[in-house]
Amino acid sequence: MKRPQIKQYNGTDWPIKAAGLIRDDINNVLSEQGKCSLMLTGERSAARLYKALRDLPAFQQMTGVSFYFGDERCVPTDHAESNYGMAMQTLFPNGVRTGCAVLRMEADATDQEAAAKRYADLLPDSIDVLLLGVGEDGHIASLFPNNASLQERKRRVIPITGPKPPFKRLTITPQVIAKERSVFMLATRSAKAAMLCVALNNPNCGPACEINIRWHLADGSHAAS
Repeated sequence: MKRPQIKQYNGTDWPIKAAGLIRDDINNVLSEQGKCSLMLTGERSAARLYKALRDLPAFQQMTGVSFYFGDERCVPTDHAESNYGMAMQTLFPNGVRTGCAVLRMEADATDQEAAAKRYADLLPDSIDVLLLGVGEDGHIASLFPNNASLQERKRRVIPITGPKPPFKRLTITPQVIAKERSVFMLATRSAKAAMLCVALNNPNCGPACEINIRWHLADGSHAAS
């Protein structure tokens, strides 16, 4: 396994710097294969990143990119907690460009098991560029510490009940994360950065933490920002 690359930016610069790294990764994939799958993350820090990414001229001109979601809260698309709604408002305020596609996780469906299966069927065999945020408790996507979802080895998307509202969610499983081509871990604010450092076994990051999220770095993950 290749050691992750750690990039540190200040509170003002990080969205544009991270957006540039992601843009370059997408461009590399498009140059190699003519299309790219990009899996989005949620929460407020991602909104800042998406606005910066949206404003990059190279991103505005991209075609052949399919946008997926790593998790979604079981709320309507116009709900304040909807990852899809946030992405549409920040990345695509003027609509999705011709030649690109946004594939929504239908977490607000009545039958969430069926919705999870439908989304799993939409996913490519591997994601080219995967964006993940890390929570202060160590969760990524909607995979929370000590949750049975961490042991899922067959299904690629599952419904879960999380420890904080909105409780009902759909999430990708470790099966999807382990097969990505590259992953960007976004750790904003000191508590999240400390959690990521603990996960990477950095001896300079203070006392050991009971929560261990190293599992997501298996099988080829190679970039952390």
